[in-house]
Amino acid sequence: MPSIPLETRVALQDQMTEYCYLVDNIGELDPLLDYFTEDAVLDFSAIGLPFMNGRADYRKFYSEVFENMSHHTHYLTNFRIDAYDGDSASTRAYVQGMGRANDGNEVLVHVRYTMDFVREGDQWKCRKYNIYPGMPLPASLDEIHGDR
Repeated sequence: MPSIPLETRVALQDQMTEYCYLVDNIGELDPLLDYFTEDAVLDFSAIGLPFMNGRADYRKFYSEVFENMSHHTHYLTNFRIDAYDGDSASTRAYVQGMGRANDGNEVLVHVRYTMDFVREGDQWKCRKYNIYPGMPLPASLDEIHGDR
């Protein structure tokens, strides 16, 4: 693990946790979009969801997810910093995500997040976000989100 000031480590861990709060707050799209840089790349293809290049792509994805879901809950553990150079950092964590679609279908996934952050002023913004399976994925993930 790279040498990193404690306050920076805490700030980066808080950023990953903040993502969970933002995505769980279904219906509040703008704060979630502001979490990312304008040109952020989000790649969820390893779990059968889309690759998104830039704000227009991820705005569409999250808008549709929020429209179709009644509940989300995400728990983040095993936080780690893989790289740090002062103004950028690469992080990872294990995540348990649960959701209920408006039609009552439910999903539970055990995944791993990797996020690359850049410092913009006094804030850390996510510029690259990948999701990888941690356990085999349930069929309900495709049933709920398969058309994206």
